[in-house]
Amino acid sequence: MSDWIDLTVLIKKTNLIFPGDEQLEITKVKSLSEDGYNLNQLYLNMHLGTHIDFKNHVSVKEEEIDFNDFLGKANVIRPKIIDSVVSTEDLRTKYEALIYKERILLLDLHHASKFNTKAYYEPIYFEPSIYQFLREYNINLLGSDLPTFIYKNDPDLKMHRECLKNGIRLIENLTNLNQLTSHIYFLGLPLSIEGIEASLIRAVAKNI
Repeated sequence: MSDWIDLTVLIKKTNLIFPGDEQLEITKVKSLSEDGYNLNQLYLNMHLGTHIDFKNHVSVKEEEIDFNDFLGKANVIRPKIIDSVVSTEDLRTKYEALIYKERILLLDLHHASKFNTKAYYEPIYFEPSIYQFLREYNINLLGSDLPTFIYKNDPDLKMHRECLKNGIRLIENLTNLNQLTSHIYFLGLPLSIEGIEASLIRAVAKNI
């Protein structure tokens, strides 16, 4: 049995989607009975399932994508959430206590159990101080089991803008983080498609 753990949500047409997004459509354009083979066409946006946001999600500037940026050793932390806000102070305390500190950080916020329910889209917020924490420790890939990263009272996607424009990429809609220890190997490769602002990924991890 493989000891790799799948961190990727299953995409289905019946999934509840992020408010305002369009539903997944799967159209069969060739069939085994009529054409001798099956061929489906998908209509979906790149934020539908487990995905990574790139700089041009919030900027006109595109970036060069190197798959090496999306694999390697990573840390998993479970910070406190106080009044629906992730505590940067608790996050910092738990990160500083780690023996090995890596550039990839996953936050297990115990939110994945709500996936495919309306409660999943009730926001969990971050304090603006998390941005300075990420810069201080040279973390350039941040993931969580949330549908989005957002500061409280932030209608302008400021957290996305601060992070993405400064080289901190964001992974959203992870799952099974409760199966991980604090130190892991992580792999979450984006699709190789020119010009996209985000990409679906297949994220997996192995405990160290």
